[in-house]
Formats: sequence, structure tokens, C-alpha cells
Amino acid sequence: MGSVKTSNSPEYRREANQELLPVMKNTHVLSPREKVLKTLRIYRIVFEELARDKAARRGKSTATTRVDHDTRAILVKEGMQVNGVSMIGQVPGVEVGDEFQYKAELNLIGLHLNMAGGIDYMGRGDKMLATSIVASQDSGYSDRFESDFLIYSGEGGNVLGNRKLFDNQKMVRGNLALANCIRVKSLVRVIRGLKRPDNKGKRYVYDGLYNVQEYGVENGPAGNAIFKFKLRRLPGQPSICWKHFF
Repeated sequence: MGSVKTSNSPEYRREANQELLPVMKNTHVLSPREKVLKTLRIYRIVFEELARDKAARRGKSTATTRVDHDTRAILVKEGMQVNGVSMIGQVPGVEVGDEFQYKAELNLIGLHLNMAGGIDYMGRGDKMLATSIVASQDSGYSDRFESDFLIYSGEGGNVLGNRKLFDNQKMVRGNLALANCIRVKSLVRVIRGLKRPDNKGKRYVYDGLYNVQEYGVENGPAGNAIFKFKLRRLPGQPSICWKHFF
């Protein structure tokens, strides 16, 4: 005759507990920082796969098409873009000193949405305000970093993309958005564009938040009038050892 399970028997308690215990699921919600790092990690994995595939099909050791843009398009289609809405100030999950290999990465994490231009901006009330700029000391107009200050050249003046024809810059679009930041004291994110060690394009480092203090007009290398904006880095932000990037 088999044994009878009572309420005090180990078998009964084990079965009862199995019925009462809830099914445990992974309920971890990614922090903004984790979302940014995950997106960048997947971007770089997909980028390498696309680069190898295109290089193999072309019979070359490196791909020559815009793999960075293709990779971004794939991640956007898969819903992996984070911070995809224009915003002023700090971007959730992005830290001062973060380094990026391609401008498409800046777009994917919401640090600088403008894929083509150096000034990104958005509407705020009846004004356009700059949200971020990409500054490069080796650019055509030579942006300059001096301690906690940045002298940033405005956009425009290159007639229809012809590097031999120049016109005066106009106080419109990105230039106007930067000038408006002076009046309303709106902060701007600054990303430094740095030469790659192999001199093939640029890499980018997030430098932090800056105040736009003033602007003037100077003659550019081609003799055309260009805007020069003076920005000051907001105090209290982490310092960056720039020697690490050279």
C-alpha cells in the first residue's frame, strides 16, 4: 500500500510551494546609459558585418561605400534609435568624454541629429535654438579651442558645394539658432571632431555643455564674411584628458 501525502509531508509542501511560487521573469528595465551603450555596441557589430560583406563582394580589404549610414538605417528600422527627439541640454545616457567613430552614431543616440551639418537646432516657441554643434580645429574655417572657450565658425558661405566659390555667411538657420541662444541663455552641446590616427575621416568626443556668449563677423580664408561665435564651457563638468585622444 502506497504512502499517503499529508499536509505535513515534505512531498506535499514541495508541490504546494511549486503551485504558489510565481513564475519569475526578467523584469530589468535598462537605464538610459545602458540603452545608449547597447545601441552603440550593436551598431559596431552590424557595422563590422556590413563592412566585411561589402569588402568581400568588391574584392577589397576594406569597404568603400557609406557603411556607417547603412548601419544606422538598419538600427533605425529595428527601432533601436534612442533619444530620437531634439532636445536642449544633456542627453540621457550620454556622458562627457564619450567617444564615437562616426557621425551616424551621434544621430542614433540623439547627441547630434543633423547628419550633414555642424549645427543642430530645434524650434522653441517662436525661435530656433541650437541644440548641439560639431567643432573641428582642422575644419575649413578653423574652429579654435582655448582652455574652456571655443571660437566656432558659422555655417554656410560655400556656394552650391563648390569649394572655389564662396559667399558671405547669412544670419539664417543654424547661425540664427546659435545667436538666439545668446539672448535666451540656452545651453549647447559641443562635440569635438578629431582626426583619426590613419587620417581617414574623423572621430568624435562629447565635450559637454557650453554657453554661447557672443558673436562677431570676420573675413574667412577666401575673403568672405563668416560668423565667429564665442562659447564657454559650463563649469563643474568632468574634465577630459585630450592627450589620450592623440
